[in-house]
Amino acid sequence: MSPKDIDQIAHRLIADKIGAGEIVQMHWAVTELINSQGVIAGAGEPFYSLCAREHIYRVVKKAVDKYDKPESGDGVQMTLEGYECLQEAYTVERENERQLVPVHLVANDELLARAKEFRKQARGLLNHAREIEKYVSDRGAGGVGIPA
Repeated sequence: MSPKDIDQIAHRLIADKIGAGEIVQMHWAVTELINSQGVIAGAGEPFYSLCAREHIYRVVKKAVDKYDKPESGDGVQMTLEGYECLQEAYTVERENERQLVPVHLVANDELLARAKEFRKQARGLLNHAREIEKYVSDRGAGGVGIPA
């Protein structure tokens, strides 16, 4: 089994859960993925269990994050049918736990809070772009070490 195989298993596990209209809780997904791979036994079990949980948590987090960062460019489509940007699911903090929630189960106030976050990010990116343009303009033609 390769790291890519584990990534694919995690993605499939999460996509299936979202496709069924169910909420994905991080600890559930980690446990489910580990348990689906067989038993860890022997004197090294505590060590290997810890390593598995830590690694699989990162793998699951990466798969969940793709729902919040659809521009990842890996060809995975997670937009809701009929929309250009609206995702099938969004991460939401509920009961002090990050959960991936199908969009139809995300409350209006949670969705509007996400929209507010996106607007704030967009303003920050526009400010950043303006500063880059101003810096280039102030610096003059050619820049440092680059022929004009």
